[in-house]
Amino acid sequence: MNLDKLYDIAEKENINIINFKMKNKAIIGCLNSNYTIGINYSIIDNSKEEKTILAEELGHYYCNALYNYSNSNEEINKREFRATKWAFKTLVPYSKLKKLVNNGYTYYYEVAEELGVTEDLIEKAYNYYSEGNYG
Repeated sequence: MNLDKLYDIAEKENINIINFKMKNKAIIGCLNSNYTIGINYSIIDNSKEEKTILAEELGHYYCNALYNYSNSNEEINKREFRATKWAFKTLVPYSKLKKLVNNGYTYYYEVAEELGVTEDLIEKAYNYYSEGNYG
């Protein structure tokens, strides 16, 4: 899935995306049932990182995984994992990762380059799928 498709998904879901200067690279919030994703474009290095970040923020939306900082660390981590899992299942589906590995891609950076995502997302997907989670 390319970056434009992720922006199309956000538009279809009526999720506003704004350039938002903050310490973090991105955040999603909801006020009066209106969702907004704030992205700090000034600290994002490239389109692979932008694509990975946007997918994770959409994961928060689709998995009902929003939180605030009064939540416990355990609850925050659970919601972050659900959002990240949505991101890698969307951008790095098991069948695609398996095909690349079968075609000789052996390093995270190779798979990341081929799929246009970060190596970190590939590592998380690989670890998740290696534990027998395919669906």
